[in-house]
Amino acid sequence: MAEARQVPEVAAPAVAQGNAAYAWPTHPTYMGTDVQRIDGPDKVTGRAKYSYDIQRPNMLYGRIVRSPHPRARVVAIDLTMARQAPGVKAALAVVEPNAILMFQGEEVAAVAAATEEQARDAARLVKVQYEVLPPLTSVEQAMSPDAPKVFPDGNVREGAAEETGDLAAGFKAAAHVVEQTYNTQVQTHVSLETHGCVCEWDGDKLTAWVSTQAVHGTREGFAQALKIPQANVRVITQYMGGGFGSKFAPDAQGIICANLAKQAGAPVHLMLDRKEEHLATGNRPSAYAKIRAGVSADGMLTAFDAQTWGTGGAGVGAGFPLPYIYQFPNRRRQHKDVYINAGGARAMRAPGHPQGCFITEVLMDELADLVKLDPVDFRMKNLPPDAPDARWRAYFPIAAKLFGWDKRHPTGDATPGPIKHGFGCSANRWGGGGRGSHAHCEILPDGGVIMRCGTQDIGTGTRTLVSIVTAETLGLPIDAVNTEIGDSLYPFSGGSGGSTTAASVTPAIRVTAVKALDALKAKVAPKLGVPPADLVASDGRLHARNDRAKGMTWKEACRTLGAEPIAVDGEWQPGLSASGTSGVQMAEVEVDTETGVSKVTRLVCVQDCGLIVDKLTAESQVIGGVLFGVNYALFEDRILDRNTGQMVNPNMEWYLIGGPSDVPEITAHLVDQPERGVIGLGEPPAVATAAAIANAIANATGVRLRSLPMTPDKVLAALEQQRAGGTR
Repeated sequence: MAEARQVPEVAAPAVAQGNAAYAWPTHPTYMGTDVQRIDGPDKVTGRAKYSYDIQRPNMLYGRIVRSPHPRARVVAIDLTMARQAPGVKAALAVVEPNAILMFQGEEVAAVAAATEEQARDAARLVKVQYEVLPPLTSVEQAMSPDAPKVFPDGNVREGAAEETGDLAAGFKAAAHVVEQTYNTQVQTHVSLETHGCVCEWDGDKLTAWVSTQAVHGTREGFAQALKIPQANVRVITQYMGGGFGSKFAPDAQGIICANLAKQAGAPVHLMLDRKEEHLATGNRPSAYAKIRAGVSADGMLTAFDAQTWGTGGAGVGAGFPLPYIYQFPNRRRQHKDVYINAGGARAMRAPGHPQGCFITEVLMDELADLVKLDPVDFRMKNLPPDAPDARWRAYFPIAAKLFGWDKRHPTGDATPGPIKHGFGCSANRWGGGGRGSHAHCEILPDGGVIMRCGTQDIGTGTRTLVSIVTAETLGLPIDAVNTEIGDSLYPFSGGSGGSTTAASVTPAIRVTAVKALDALKAKVAPKLGVPPADLVASDGRLHARNDRAKGMTWKEACRTLGAEPIAVDGEWQPGLSASGTSGVQMAEVEVDTETGVSKVTRLVCVQDCGLIVDKLTAESQVIGGVLFGVNYALFEDRILDRNTGQMVNPNMEWYLIGGPSDVPEITAHLVDQPERGVIGLGEPPAVATAAAIANAIANATGVRLRSLPMTPDKVLAALEQQRAGGTR
């Protein structure tokens, strides 16, 4: 099993600096406004084709046989009966005898047949003999000194200790000390569209329609695994139904699909079902932190000492930043990664940050209570210095005003009745920079415009951003631009991860469109008798900067090209994007103390994202991120049987996801920073939500929940402990 790919935060200047020739317009027509998705009509009418929808002549359907055991040795694989089953055209073993399988759901064999039903039936006929081995089913078991050594390098990997300042002096200066343990669960991605692809060979050339966040990276992955030239692989992703960091490569199912198609001599459709998604396609790792922290009488943080651990499953790390944002002058941390026999972690919407944010922000509220300070005031005293990408001092007051924070009551709602209300707050940070994208623009003699870029739209509106920037630059209506993306034959662009897509792609589009426009101006200028630099494109015309009458329509200008279109290439350049975001969230909850059910009623998010390209899309990203956080806080939880190690809720019935009635009122307040250029927004809004909800529940009930998800049983248990005279 390959190690899960973690998408780094891309380092880039905090403030954009670069070539003025490509600078963003100071008075844009479209940028920063509400532009509806250009592919919206195709999606709602069904014209948009996802990988699942691809139909090819004589196409077969593939199914994978997976290990039912978290840990086992493969003794033998018998494909005989499967190969003889009706409709079967291909069958193969994925692993060799004596292979050691390390998690439930690991791939063992695969079949392809004429129909989905025949493929499922044939998969059941594959005979696999296992020697079941004792698994590590929990973090506690794996960390036990007498646990069997399951992983070659041990069940626990110790990280380097981090220490700054004088810890003893910090605790000596503390008037109050908190000692608690906090933890977060394992969360699976639950993408609406499952992982998978359709593979078709033409001789030694492979075309794959893949649900992927990286068409070029997936092409490279196919080529390496199949040992064929990259030039022989084409990856297409016209539409993709979510990935959240889990879809950057062909993965096992992609390579299996390609091999089945090769063996069968026919296209193969292989999309995973929901159980496979939960077991084998990645997750957000768990996080545990045993913390001792001190605060002075005047509310200044003095010391932080933490032992942290977590599991990313079978041999995958579980790192997270800690402490998060706030400044402890004296701090120490010792982290360890714990391995268990479960599916491996992958990058998931701001990897590590929701865990670090939850742990730190809940701790911050506990410390604020000890010194009897308002949680916002307490945070303001302990923030790092202001910077373009660190503006929490400005955002907390904005959020407080929008939210009505002045109406917050002290911890514990004293009003009568079982329904208690509470407020909570938290903050987030992320990178979101970009680089490396290329684009190709054509201006045709009939006035048509084509912009091509090998990026992919993973549901975040990238196709619309490409059209907006192109139309803005050329002075055309948005629907006059033909945007072509999602194909590895188009110019290179990186994977959509780390919130890097907008900051990588839009500068490349801007540079390429400016180059194309300059080429057109050079053709038109002699006919108008003005220097090319004096021409302006706006409202579907090319005209002199100071004399609109001296010009021609766009189509008239394009007719001057004769039979030869303009075709130019461009790429990302510094100065149009930057890196680093900051944000603040505040949540209101109501908690039924008789049932333990918590409901988020309101949430305010103040978030910066550099230059806003499409306000509607940006707000949608915030709303989606917040809902992601609500699910993390209250619902989602991968549950493993402590005896067998098998997942007991690998479905959409018992792996809980919030529904429409769980969606709170969400206020998205975007802070436009045009001077910084474009910065990605996909991940930061998902970071702070769970922490804000946790602090709101504590403010409502007077009891502190330090474990996610905050399910009714945990709320009731905490309330019962409080009534019994215990402490939380």
